[in-house]
Amino acid sequence: MLSFFEKITDPFLIIAYLVLCFASFALSILIIIFSKYGFTRRAEMDEMAVQSAHRGFIPRAGGIAVFVSMITIIPLSKIFGFNIGEMAWLFATALIVFMIGVKEDLGYQIRSKTRLLASLLSGSCVILFFNVWLHSVAVPGLDFLLNFSPFAIAFTLFATTGVVNGFNLIDGVNGLSSYVSISTALTLSILAFFTGHFELAIFLFLLSGTILGFFIVNFPFGKIFLGDGGAYLIGHILVWSSIILINFEPKISPFAILLIFFWPVADTLLSIWRRWKLGNPADRPDRLHFHQLIMRFLEIRLLGRSRRNIANPVVTIILIPLVSVPQIIGIIFWQEINATICFTVAMSVLFIFNYGLALNLAKRFR
Repeated sequence: MLSFFEKITDPFLIIAYLVLCFASFALSILIIIFSKYGFTRRAEMDEMAVQSAHRGFIPRAGGIAVFVSMITIIPLSKIFGFNIGEMAWLFATALIVFMIGVKEDLGYQIRSKTRLLASLLSGSCVILFFNVWLHSVAVPGLDFLLNFSPFAIAFTLFATTGVVNGFNLIDGVNGLSSYVSISTALTLSILAFFTGHFELAIFLFLLSGTILGFFIVNFPFGKIFLGDGGAYLIGHILVWSSIILINFEPKISPFAILLIFFWPVADTLLSIWRRWKLGNPADRPDRLHFHQLIMRFLEIRLLGRSRRNIANPVVTIILIPLVSVPQIIGIIFWQEINATICFTVAMSVLFIFNYGLALNLAKRFR
């Protein structure tokens, strides 16, 4: 860990990080200032949505600021002499899902099947370019099936698409999705450094800087949000970076990666199960996500319904330990399959218990 911090304190790397952070911050501010000229088409729709956690118009085009800043990584890496190898091609593979998401953010209705197809196409581009997919998930039986490439590729696309969608599902309260994105990028960067894959480590570290600039505007005041485009973009790049990393270093436990992505994965799986149990379509929005239940309790029981501007960012602060603890465990035990399996089970039980508690509290004080 000490060697990692010594590496990232290289003066040129710090300068590049700050430039990326400022670029994302400045672009986010510009989008907020000029949002009334192109981003208000879906304002009424957002405010009336069942899952809405805000009042008034808030632009959902933060993904544009993040994407433009991410592209800046390419010239900066050349200027300062950082080798990120072929990782920059991930930006190109993300274009399909990113553009579909941005179109939705601009107020044009996109069917859930179209968004799903876009994610699958972007993932297929990664497979074609990098020739990577899951070969093992440390689950008997399933690992046998993963020996067959067609099944392995289909399973990888299915799993990664779910994770990408998970980043969009948690983009509901100030700072949550961007915090999860930053912590995931940094955690994967540390893991890449541990395994000697410095190009990927530097790429992911700089990537976190592009999200941090946006985060400063997004939290705590929520002046702008990632939107579908930003969430899909970040989710795609992060989850496929992890697939590339596992292919580089087979010693990494698949459950260590699962712990790093624990929050968006757990929230997505719970959403699918919850909607199935209620007889609702899997893509129908609701306001029963973990973060929404906590915010409802804070509003009704502690702060009052008129203090949503306070309750909203407090939710993110409350959830930080539940997001970061699994990631820290994933780093510490990255080579230990049995340990990471046990911790994944333990974190899942804790997640379900806490969700049940939050649901009961929300029902009592609704």
